[in-house]
Amino acid sequence: MNKYFLYVGNAYPHKNLNRLIEAIVLLNRDLREHVFLKIASSRNVFTKRLEDVIRRFHAEKYVELLGFVPDEKLTYLYRNSVSFIFPSLSEGFGLPGLEAMGAGAIVLASNTPVFREVYQNNAAYFDPQSIESIKVTMEKAIQLRAGERERVIRKAQEFAKRYSWAKMAKETLKIYEEAGCNSL
Repeated sequence: MNKYFLYVGNAYPHKNLNRLIEAIVLLNRDLREHVFLKIASSRNVFTKRLEDVIRRFHAEKYVELLGFVPDEKLTYLYRNSVSFIFPSLSEGFGLPGLEAMGAGAIVLASNTPVFREVYQNNAAYFDPQSIESIKVTMEKAIQLRAGERERVIRKAQEFAKRYSWAKMAKETLKIYEEAGCNSL
């Protein structure tokens, strides 16, 4: 099976996919074997622009735009990737990284404060402004030995269990009840 990195989310400009595409091209220049980037993002004007970026960097043989991917297939893609990569310049929370951890993927993320707060020491971080930093972090993920890889994944999966929609709903309801909003 071909090795690949996976990005899941919108293709908005602040997601920093241009630099990620540049990094995958540089990475492939330095490796003996090809490694790919799969981008799961619903088709829209931003993915159309991304197609132009892929052509501009001559990345067609390394980057695949998957469009919308259903959850069942997404879990498979996470689990079988070298890692999930989240190069965003800014985020409100970073749910896809937790989803990736839960599915059994190593997470590489930009070193933004929100990712460091949410993922803590369960992700490898890079400077999202630096193509070289993104590339080096991807190389390290490829070079992880199987035993170390499994240890990192297990630890992150346990960590990701702290977050759940059901838990959030219960805690939100409790806050409303304590605030005297019993009529909900």
